[in-house]
Amino acid sequence: MTADPPTTRHFETVVTDRTVEEPWAVSKVRPGERVLDVGSATSRYLTELPPGCRVYAIDLRATPAQRGIGIARGDVLRAPFRPGAFDVITCISTVEHAGLDVYGQYPNEFGDELMMRHLRLLLRPGGRLLLTAPYGRRNVNAWLRVYDRASFRRLLAGYRPLAVAYCRREGEAYLPCRREEVEGAVFDFRHMRSDGVVLAELMPVPGGLSFALARASLRLRRRWRRLTHRRVRFWRDVTEL
Repeated sequence: MTADPPTTRHFETVVTDRTVEEPWAVSKVRPGERVLDVGSATSRYLTELPPGCRVYAIDLRATPAQRGIGIARGDVLRAPFRPGAFDVITCISTVEHAGLDVYGQYPNEFGDELMMRHLRLLLRPGGRLLLTAPYGRRNVNAWLRVYDRASFRRLLAGYRPLAVAYCRREGEAYLPCRREEVEGAVFDFRHMRSDGVVLAELMPVPGGLSFALARASLRLRRRWRRLTHRRVRFWRDVTEL
């Protein structure tokens, strides 16, 4: 009697957004720059940055120790760094989670816009923000946002785009594409990856009329949401009496 041959398990190799995001970020950093990585708990590229870079990392979650990386655990809105401290900030697949009910955050509908304001303050004049996010058909859930043209433009208030690129997933690869080709992309929750990605190199600009209007708009939207939320709670409490 012959024994059955041993079974072989086949493991699926899944390509995610970071396949294209991380090499892009590394390629944009210059030797000797002072770098802050935001949302660093899953960042695998920090030791690959060019020589001479002084690298710091911050995340609400614990970031694994890496040689030569200064690590802070906490909220970037209260980051322990002085204004204008960094030449470059890398924010890779992070902004879409800001203010949502994950990672122990206090829920804030406008958390992503607030994060962008604070990152702007941490950059020196002429510094750069390397930002990536899911892009396609607008969607917000308890874990992340998928940005469309309007919501992503709102996110960039106070910044001047130096370069913006888009990629769409084709099978197990992310390919460069035009913005119009990725506007219908969705998030693949089975494999935890976005079918569309935006890669943006941004520079903060001095406060002007457009930034003042964007800041005023954010304040008004936050105030309106607080008022309507209180009204809904008030009527709910009244009906439960």
